[in-house]
Amino acid sequence: MTLLSTCEQSVTRILVLCLAGLLAGGASAAEREPAATPAKPTASAVAKPKVVGMPSPPRKRAAKPRAVAPRSHLIAGHLEMAVAIDAQSASLEAQRRAVASRYATSNSITPGSPYFAGARQDRLSGNVKGYRETELEVGMPLWLPGQRDAFENNVTAGVLELEERLALRRLDVAALVRDAWWRAQRAVRDAAIARDRLATARDIGRDMTRRVELGESSSQDELLARNETLAAETEVTQMNAAAEAARASYRVLTGGAFPDGTLEPILPPRPIEDHPALRAPIATLARAETNLRLVDASFIENPDLGVFGRNEQGTEPVVTGDVPVRSNNNTIGVRFRLPLPTPGRNEPRIAAARAEMDSARAELDRAQRLVAAEIAAARAALVAARRADGLAAERLRVATDQFELARKAFRLGEINAFDLYRVRQLQLDAQRARADAAVDLGVAQSRLNQAWGYAP
Repeated sequence: MTLLSTCEQSVTRILVLCLAGLLAGGASAAEREPAATPAKPTASAVAKPKVVGMPSPPRKRAAKPRAVAPRSHLIAGHLEMAVAIDAQSASLEAQRRAVASRYATSNSITPGSPYFAGARQDRLSGNVKGYRETELEVGMPLWLPGQRDAFENNVTAGVLELEERLALRRLDVAALVRDAWWRAQRAVRDAAIARDRLATARDIGRDMTRRVELGESSSQDELLARNETLAAETEVTQMNAAAEAARASYRVLTGGAFPDGTLEPILPPRPIEDHPALRAPIATLARAETNLRLVDASFIENPDLGVFGRNEQGTEPVVTGDVPVRSNNNTIGVRFRLPLPTPGRNEPRIAAARAEMDSARAELDRAQRLVAAEIAAARAALVAARRADGLAAERLRVATDQFELARKAFRLGEINAFDLYRVRQLQLDAQRARADAAVDLGVAQSRLNQAWGYAP
C-alpha cells in the first residue's frame, strides 16, 4: 500500500505541473506574435559558446555589431552576384527557412496535434437488452514543464547557426571569386607580354630585312628574325585564348561580371571573434547546448489530456411485478495518459546530445588554430610578395636598359643577331617575372583579406 500511495502522489504531482504549464502557456500564447511572421534572428547575437535563456524571435534582442568590410571596389558587387547563383548558399537559406518554421510549434498551445476519438459498443448477449454504448473524446498532448522554452531556444539557436553557416559559405564564395579574378589577371598580363614580344619581333625583323637587302647582314640573320616572329605569333594566339577562357570562367562564376578594374584594397585587421570561420562553430556549439537542455526537459513523452462523453442505452431486466425500464445514461469525464521515464529511453538521448557538444567544442578549437595560422601565413606571404615585386621591377628596368644597348650595338655591328636575341630573351624573362610578381602581390593582398574573414 505504501508503494501504491507513493506512485499515486508522483503521478498527481506531475499532472498538476503539466496542467499548470498548460494554463500558463495558454495565457502567454495570446501575447505572442503569429508564427507565420516571426522576426528573423540576428546572426551576430551568437558571440559566445554559452547561450542561456535565448529569447523567442518576436522579442527584440541587443545584437553585437559585426565588423564588416567596406563595400567598395568591385568585389562587393561581384560577390553578391556570385552568391545569388551559388547552389550551396540557396540550400542553406532553404534549411534556415525550414528550421524557422518550427516557431509555429513553439507558439502553439500543444506540442503535437489535437486528436478526436470515438467508440461504439453493442452488447450481443446479457441480461440488459439492447445495450448500446457510444463514446466521443477530444484531447491533445501537453507541454512538459520548461519544455516549450527549451524548444523555442533550440529553434532560435538552429536559425542562428544556419545564418552563420551562410556567412561562412559567403566567405568560401569570396575565395573562389578572388582566385578566379587573379587567374584572369595573370592570363591577361601574359597575353599583353606576348603581344609586346610580337611587336618587338616584327620591328627587329623589319630592321633585319633592311640590313640583308643592304648586304650588312646574312640571310641566316633574316631567318632567325623570321623564326622569332613566328614563335611570337604562336604565343599570342595561345595566350589570347587562355585569357578569354579565364575571363569566361570568371563570368560564369559571378553570373556575368567582367574581371576589369581594381578588385579590393588591403583591409585593416578586425577582431578575430568576428571571423565567420569561428562564428559558425560557436553557433553550432550554442545550438548543441540548447539541444541538451531540450533533451533534459523532455524526460518523458508528452502526456495526453482528453475530455470524453459517454452515452449508455439499454433495457433493464424485468423484476417480478415491475415494468421493464429503458435506461439512457450520459457521462462526461477527463482522461489522462502519463508516460513514465525510463533509462532505456533517456540515457541514449542524453549521451547523443553530449557527444554533439563535445564534437562542436573540438571543431571550435580546431577552427581557432586554423584561423590564427592562416592569418600568420598570409601576413608572411604579403611581406615576401612585396619584396619580390620590388626586385622584379628592378630586374625589368636593368633588362630593358640592357636590351636598348644591345640594339644600338647591333646597328653598329658590334654584336651579331644571336647575341641580340639572347639579350631580348633576358628581357622577356624579366617581363614575365615582373608580371607574375605583380599578380602574386595582388593574390597575397586578397589572401590576407580572406584570412581576416572579409566577404563584403
